[in-house]
Amino acid sequence: MRPVTFNSLVRYTGSNRTGHWCPERMTVDTARQCIRRGRRGAATVLVYETTDRDGNSVHLAYVHFGPGRWSNAEFVTDIYEIPSVALTDI
Repeated sequence: MRPVTFNSLVRYTGSNRTGHWCPERMTVDTARQCIRRGRRGAATVLVYETTDRDGNSVHLAYVHFGPGRWSNAEFVTDIYEIPSVALTDI
């Protein structure tokens, strides 16, 4: 089973560009906990079902934290790419 791929985008206060961290791998359970934490923390959480480049079904979860969540950051957006097969195996 393919693990979840996690990406994080950050725009720092006073900067015109968005920083991007290298993709990280994590388990489905860890991704689910992070997404749930975003929902409890009043973040905007959006989930879409789509396919990847190879035609495999995936769920994309966007967790958007606005200003005030972290210091020196206008926003942080965490993106989780979750294989649909991983969700049905649980």
